[in-house]
Amino acid sequence: MTLLAKLVAPIMTESAISNLPLVGSVLIFCVGVNLVWGKKVRVANMLPALIVAVIAAYIPI
Repeated sequence: MTLLAKLVAPIMTESAISNLPLVGSVLIFCVGVNLVWGKKVRVANMLPALIVAVIAAYIPI
């Protein structure tokens, strides 16, 4: 993980880094929903959202 972080660090922008905790918080919230209400939110299917969040930071507005 450390080596991967060293490789990716030069291309990560501030907005890309700020998107990661946002998506991570949503994923943790979905785990909580599963635990509390017994809903079937498939959190593992949402993991590609981490990659999409970083890519979205590079799309010009």
